[in-house]
Amino acid sequence: MKRTLLATAALFTSSALYAAPGLTVYGGGYSWDSELEGTFSSGGANIDVQDDLGFNEADQGVLYLGIEHAVPILPNFRVRYMDLSDTASNRIQRTFEFNGQIYVAQTRVDTDFDMEMLDGTFYYTPVDTALKLDVGLTVRKMEGYLHLNSLNSDARIDVDEIVPMLHLGARANLPVPGVYVGGEINAIEYDGSGINDFDVQVGWRSDYLIGIEVGYSYLQLDLEDVSSLDTDLEMGGPYLALSIGF
Repeated sequence: MKRTLLATAALFTSSALYAAPGLTVYGGGYSWDSELEGTFSSGGANIDVQDDLGFNEADQGVLYLGIEHAVPILPNFRVRYMDLSDTASNRIQRTFEFNGQIYVAQTRVDTDFDMEMLDGTFYYTPVDTALKLDVGLTVRKMEGYLHLNSLNSDARIDVDEIVPMLHLGARANLPVPGVYVGGEINAIEYDGSGINDFDVQVGWRSDYLIGIEVGYSYLQLDLEDVSSLDTDLEMGGPYLALSIGF
């Protein structure tokens, strides 16, 4: 996934140098100070990621690249990569089961959570004035794993899913040069599962292509029997982003 994103970045960047009138190429990245909370299970009772496993806040990385144009029939496009990973180590206070393995109370459990998400968003902009509205479809590839290891038990579940999601976005220019507020949401409900994320931001774009954003991002993974895994997980926190546009 990372190689795909880098190749796409190189292509978009080189294209931006020769951008035709009516063509906009934009991109950016940010470090997301997120907190993982909620529960998951596989063949046993719910396991709390904070109370049982000891997860705390962690920095996550997000990169995005997009292209907008003036051809009415064709959608605009954005690719976004999210690397959501965290580790924890905790002496558990109760016995529980995960994926056929028994983890005994008072033993130390090391947990590794890793989820990469690659989004391809196709969207139209029916309103593009001081207020900009986007409506479209996000195709999300989720690839990752959840691994629990202790002295006597070791279990891992891998997740590899592709899901379509509704995409809505909005942005409004403020009466201060270069300053704007905005937000977006991606959401899907299917077969008892639900995935949704949103972010809101305040940003500033200079006359020299570079800008900054501060915002809040949130992600919910409510999975039911996906790769033998049930989850009710949430990640949320503030972020600071660097953006660029041509």
